[in-house]
Amino acid sequence: MRWRAGVVAALAVAVLLGACGGGEEPVAATASRTPKPLPISTPTSIQQRCFVPVEGGLTTFTGPEGSTMPGAVLGEGADVAVFLHQTSAAGFCGWATYADWVASKDVKAVLVDLCGWGRSACKGGFAADAEAQVRLLVDWAREHGARRVTVVGASMGGAIALGVGQRAGADALVDLSGPAVWQGVPTAGEAAKETTVPLLLAVAPGDRGMDPPALRAAVKAAPAKHKRFVSTRGSHGWDMLNDGALTEPKWSPLAHDVLAWVKGEYRAG
Repeated sequence: MRWRAGVVAALAVAVLLGACGGGEEPVAATASRTPKPLPISTPTSIQQRCFVPVEGGLTTFTGPEGSTMPGAVLGEGADVAVFLHQTSAAGFCGWATYADWVASKDVKAVLVDLCGWGRSACKGGFAADAEAQVRLLVDWAREHGARRVTVVGASMGGAIALGVGQRAGADALVDLSGPAVWQGVPTAGEAAKETTVPLLLAVAPGDRGMDPPALRAAVKAAPAKHKRFVSTRGSHGWDMLNDGALTEPKWSPLAHDVLAWVKGEYRAG
């Protein structure tokens, strides 16, 4: 029976320790092993968000019903370029280095996450209305002193630029590898027939998914006084503008052509 007495004595000691607060130690030890979630980091600059060496803060363009399209504005100047991105989970980030370069040339560059991409949060009919989204940006540029607003799009953004850019109030359009047919906007052929503002369209002959022959025909049919079709050597969308380097990229002739278009220097093709 002596073992029972020992057990009873041990239990009595445990109860006494608990009553004196000694029982808190195991609880504290257990809590310390529970992982604590790391704080959520919200980027406040282009560099933090896009992981590129571009300085500049972030902003938000607000649409109807509380819709938000995050973006950024670089540079100063009366000539404004509104950049529409291609299909990318990162939204506007692929434009960041080029926008930084044109901003150093007296151009105000507007970057944005279109609805459904990047960090945008759009609601209601605005979410599917490409024209309304582009108009919001063009109007913002006008309200902030723009003399000329050029909508520049790559791939998906190019199709949107050509498809609805003029109707949204743009003074000129640049379409880099925009597919001839894209959901939610008129086809390149349909839009070009009504395009009277300066139009620059570039695509590589081998980029067959974009239908280069149809794009060339669209530019030819456009009634715009200033229009140019550029057949590039290769690449697609914004990749046609530089050699892919994140720091000090080498800008292609097309990159200079786009800059000239934005500044109202319409060169014949």
